[in-house]
Amino acid sequence: MISSMSLILYALLASSAPAATEARDWGAALRMDATALHDDVAANHPGPVNPTDPGFEARNDAQLALALRRAKTAKSYADYFYAMRHYVTSFNDGHVSFGVFGATPEDYRWPGFLTRYDSDGKERVFSRADWGPVPVGAELVGCDGKPANEVSAEVVGSIMGRWKLLSQRLTWGNIIFTNETDPYVTHPARCTFDVRGAKRTVALDWRPIDRSDMFSRLASSRPPPPPPVEMHGLADGTRWLTLPSFDGNPASDAGKGLTAILKTLDDEGDAVRAAPAIVLDLRGNTGGSSDWSYQIAKRLWGEGALEALPPDKITVTWRASPANLNTIRASYEKRLKTGEMADEQRQWFEQVIGGLQGAIAAHRATWKQGPDSSPAGPNAKLPRYKLRGPVYFVTDAACASACLDAVDLWRSLGAIHVGQETSADTLYLEVRSDDLPSKLGRIGIPMKVYSGRKRGSNQPVVPQHVFKGDINDTAALQAWIKSLR
Repeated sequence: MISSMSLILYALLASSAPAATEARDWGAALRMDATALHDDVAANHPGPVNPTDPGFEARNDAQLALALRRAKTAKSYADYFYAMRHYVTSFNDGHVSFGVFGATPEDYRWPGFLTRYDSDGKERVFSRADWGPVPVGAELVGCDGKPANEVSAEVVGSIMGRWKLLSQRLTWGNIIFTNETDPYVTHPARCTFDVRGAKRTVALDWRPIDRSDMFSRLASSRPPPPPPVEMHGLADGTRWLTLPSFDGNPASDAGKGLTAILKTLDDEGDAVRAAPAIVLDLRGNTGGSSDWSYQIAKRLWGEGALEALPPDKITVTWRASPANLNTIRASYEKRLKTGEMADEQRQWFEQVIGGLQGAIAAHRATWKQGPDSSPAGPNAKLPRYKLRGPVYFVTDAACASACLDAVDLWRSLGAIHVGQETSADTLYLEVRSDDLPSKLGRIGIPMKVYSGRKRGSNQPVVPQHVFKGDINDTAALQAWIKSLR
């Protein structure tokens, strides 16, 4: 029922000044934190005890060994930071994360231009300095004898992971030519571009660039900040639900907005369902609690429609560890204090806490949850609502974790998927976080693993109708969706 928010791999965790400004033994910091990461994964991640992932433990051990070798020569913050980044990225899992309190190394270099992926999968220049050797719009062909996609995979994919996903390339493709002095990656020296049909090869002149200038240029290629969670009507009567977050905390701004939407659906459900169309806008939604999408579905289609779906055959296996139990218990107690928790959520928490407690007491490494038992047939007493018009839901490249749970559920109920291809997640979910012993940052580690899920590991979902325009242009998107009816 509940799935944890996917953490953005490269996000800063705080705005305070970085501890990296202090004099420090970076080799010792790397040894300490890499060992802590390894041991946390070994003790609390389901991978080491997952029989369907037999190489997991060996991969974790190998990455620690690599980090410890790098620690022998680590002399700078960059040596530490990127060794940890590469270690985390080796899991190829958006639910395994590492972030720092404060700044990344920030010793930026660039060759006078930046590129990003366009909607056709071409890598094009979108920003340049006066001295930049190629114009805006030029298409990257390749560098140093390697094609463009291989270059981006080596330079950015190695620290972001899952580079085969379109969502990753769209999200992080704009930092290929931002060199933050990663010592474990070789940045291009000579690149070839297609400039209005003519090939042009240039030697790259990597120069320093101010942080504010770099971030200003990158911001021009990023989606705008997400709007608040809300429901409103369009001119033609369409009900548009803006859902950029499924934050599991009901007391958060998103949680309050989602709670208000549920109340509106309770109070005005007949009027909402009588709209000529309903649009569930998931742009910018990286996850949170999947209970929100379930509660929305229950109010739009009715609990009877949910019960009539094919039985859920997913089995969830939790890593039974004291640290994971403490995380779930703390989250439950925090929710209890707010006084805002659906019955399904309460039952979920109590079931997981009891299951983990029992497994730990019996010295078992795992506890299996589900699949849920299903009744023999549909219950005619449960409501099933008739909708006047179609229900659409919109995704962009950010859609991950609980957002993907919404995709799976709403598609099964007949909603029409539009927009961009989603991101993807592995079968490892439900993240807990720990501060690292160096106090430089924090890691996130999944606590459970799915089996029997129809959507495979790191498998994105392609919309039934793909929007080829700028997904952030709401007016254009609304007009396009109207044209589908």
